[in-house]
Amino acid sequence: MPNWKVLLLICALMLLSACNLSRTPPTTEPLPTESGDASSAGKPVVTISSPKSGDEIVVGTDVFVSANATDSVGITRVQLIANNQIVKTVSSESVAGDQNMNVLLDFRPAEQGNLVLEVIAYRGAVASDPALVNVVVRQSQAQVTATIVPQTNVPIIDPNDPTCRALTNVALNVRTGPSTVYPRITTLPAGRQVPIIGRVGDNSWWLVRISATTSGWVIQRNPLNPNEEFISIFGICTAIPIVNPPPSPTTTPATPTPTPTRTATPIPPITNTPTPADLLVISIVGPTALELPVAGSVTGSYSVTITNNGQANTGPFTNTIQLLPSGPVEELGVVSNLSAGESIALSYDLTYTAVGVYTIQVKADSDNNVVELSDVNNTGTIGVGVVPEP
Repeated sequence: MPNWKVLLLICALMLLSACNLSRTPPTTEPLPTESGDASSAGKPVVTISSPKSGDEIVVGTDVFVSANATDSVGITRVQLIANNQIVKTVSSESVAGDQNMNVLLDFRPAEQGNLVLEVIAYRGAVASDPALVNVVVRQSQAQVTATIVPQTNVPIIDPNDPTCRALTNVALNVRTGPSTVYPRITTLPAGRQVPIIGRVGDNSWWLVRISATTSGWVIQRNPLNPNEEFISIFGICTAIPIVNPPPSPTTTPATPTPTPTRTATPIPPITNTPTPADLLVISIVGPTALELPVAGSVTGSYSVTITNNGQANTGPFTNTIQLLPSGPVEELGVVSNLSAGESIALSYDLTYTAVGVYTIQVKADSDNNVVELSDVNNTGTIGVGVVPEP
């Protein structure tokens, strides 16, 4: 028969061991770390310096939104949104983007009331939190009650000045010829006005005078996305002449230095996961200035180009077009599919029955059926002015 004292000692030792057990893991346990992809850089940050909330503006006059966007990698584009409608998109002239980007975004309100202006900056498909201001649109200058404080960083645009001129929306290179192969003369900051003295045939490049003795060429739009503007044009430019560009710069190819031949080590293939589709309204082309007969209407024909900028097929999707501020939403057409990198052009006729300032808005995938990388760039707009026939 076992000794009861020995049994009692064993039980006591077991109780002491149990008291030393811990219910929580050690605090020094290593935690998982994020991979070094683009998401670890965080979101871009954007701020609006003018106008200020509570400012008052008048229907039919230009409001200029001055903003600054920053990002550790690079801002690629910035959008201005007025009452949930994209009205202006500008982009960096650099494909890699700018870490610190000042922009000037212009918009002309067509109706009175409260107006929420939002600015969103992008690093590729990564969007910032919106910066916003609330302003009031009055029908006439006589209704403006707020004291407007002049903003030194916002240009003054005289709508009655017929001088053809360019206003830079972003910092923009001035070159010796109408192409990026020409050397850079200088860089104009955002918000700079310069007179236009020449152009190329398709108005993609403009010759501007930057000083009493110096002229140079600036590009109007992002060639990868014509909806993203580098400059805004003011005044009457119909008489601006076409100017033949200077000879393209030539470079003497350097003699290659022989390098020793190395035996390549085979690298296992990397399997890339394709990104989803990404629909983009590339351009809306058609008349932007029309004359309305005394009794009747005027019709404009418009061509809309939609591109799949992603890496996957879209499948079928619908598209709509609307004439703002009060026109109905019309079906632009159904596209059966767009492969990666594929584009399609859709046509539509719009009829105007009244004088005024209008905005044509096109929405790709209006029913949100396509799984996309981003939905924020599915909308494109263009402004149209209708005046009485002389």
